[in-house]
Amino acid sequence: MAAEDTFQLYSFYNSSCCQRIIIAAHLKGIPLEYSYVHLGEREHHKDEYKDELNPSASVPTLVVHHPNGEKTIIRQSMTILEYFDERFPDKNPLLPPLSAWQDRIKVRDFVNIIAIDVQPVTNSRICKRVRAVQDKVEDQIDFARQAFTDGFKAYDALIAESSKYSFGDQVTLADVVLVPTVDQAIMYRLPLDFTPNVKRVYDALKELEAFKAADYRRQGDTPEQIRLPSR
Repeated sequence: MAAEDTFQLYSFYNSSCCQRIIIAAHLKGIPLEYSYVHLGEREHHKDEYKDELNPSASVPTLVVHHPNGEKTIIRQSMTILEYFDERFPDKNPLLPPLSAWQDRIKVRDFVNIIAIDVQPVTNSRICKRVRAVQDKVEDQIDFARQAFTDGFKAYDALIAESSKYSFGDQVTLADVVLVPTVDQAIMYRLPLDFTPNVKRVYDALKELEAFKAADYRRQGDTPEQIRLPSR
């Protein structure tokens, strides 16, 4: 790693996309400096954030500070994950090797079930728009639960019974995106009994230090009332 570069993550404790980055950084030993963006107080819409850092008004944003004073700004979680894996390929690679192209396809299928099919539509911005149609919180909850259910059923069907994690016995990019999304589903009080493989993999991953470190209840901006005690 180029020690002279520093990595500044603009993050919010309850963002599943931010949790992805924290997991990957811990797996790869990448030190992060945190700048917290309070979504509840709409800090992501302030000019200094939206205009200067991320026009999508979303988190995460990763700013790589180079020793010559220049910056590289990365504004999408999947782009950040790909950057980490390409720049630091030797420690805990998140994809199988290039020679195992069929395995890479399988891992990417897992990833995209979550990153394309599930997470975007269960994002709080979308769910709140669903609720706004009739102003019923039940509409938001039912919509999100159905999206989680459909995605997890598809994901579950692709997990081999012999796999310790999503794909085999090594943590992959699939696991990095899965766990934060399952955490979000649990917040919606979605029982996981219908998806036994996903639940088994999730439970195994939550025992790993990188996933514990990224838990939304252990972040620097986590509210005290839900914060987990220090390990």
